[in-house]
Amino acid sequence: MGEFTTCDGCTIKYRDTGAGDDTLVLLHGWSQSQAMFGRLTGLLDAELRVVTYDMRNHGESGRTGDGARIASLAADLHELLDHLGIDRAHLLGHSMGASVLWSYADQYGTARIRSLVVVDQPSVCTVMPWMDPAEATDAGAILDFPGAAGFAQTLLGPDSAAARRSFLTSMLTPDVSDDDFAWLYAENLKLPMPYGAMLLIDHVMQDWRGVLRRIDVPTLVVGGEVSHVAPASQAWSASQIPGARLRVFARAEGGAHFPFFESPKDFAGVLTEFLRSVALGP
Repeated sequence: MGEFTTCDGCTIKYRDTGAGDDTLVLLHGWSQSQAMFGRLTGLLDAELRVVTYDMRNHGESGRTGDGARIASLAADLHELLDHLGIDRAHLLGHSMGASVLWSYADQYGTARIRSLVVVDQPSVCTVMPWMDPAEATDAGAILDFPGAAGFAQTLLGPDSAAARRSFLTSMLTPDVSDDDFAWLYAENLKLPMPYGAMLLIDHVMQDWRGVLRRIDVPTLVVGGEVSHVAPASQAWSASQIPGARLRVFARAEGGAHFPFFESPKDFAGVLTEFLRSVALGP
């Protein structure tokens, strides 16, 4: 485990493995950690340099009251790439990690991005006042303003742990073992409050649809047949990104919110095929 310190003083823990010429950086989601990619990275690092890291206040990284914003997490990614001397990389974002990638592309452009992989993240999480019902359905918006505020308030109250357990349950297939669930839940609980609630609100109040249309690198969008994120919303996102590909995992392939954890071999096969096609492209 390596580490570096961001410009505002937060320690970021990372792993840098593999010996390939191409680099793949994996970004976890809200209340998750880089450890959740452990089953996947071992299937990839024979031919790739694979970098994972814990975002600030997640996993084993430093704790700070600052930077509870997607834009701040994108800045941390930018600093990580600089620290590791990575000029250009394939970037995979799961859940909120995909939003961090969209923010990164929005702020810094795509010059350092060889390809993007977006795993099960709506382009808009909350129905915004400027959206009509059809637009909300297309984008995958699953919350309203009171619902978003209510969940954040619950995270700050005495029922926080129970709410986080229920939220995690909703993101997995019933096939996950008790031991795996307990481990995932323990990783989730490493995110402290109130930072977690503050970051959640910033995350779910973003509208990334305009950014999708400006992505100019090869992109794979991944959905899950039984995910709480509507598969149709992932198909819509893929249709908005020029030339993007779509892959929806079936339940038997771990096709909820964590396909890389529930069915890592299937996920690794799809991901490797995509990355190889990028390497063979123009």
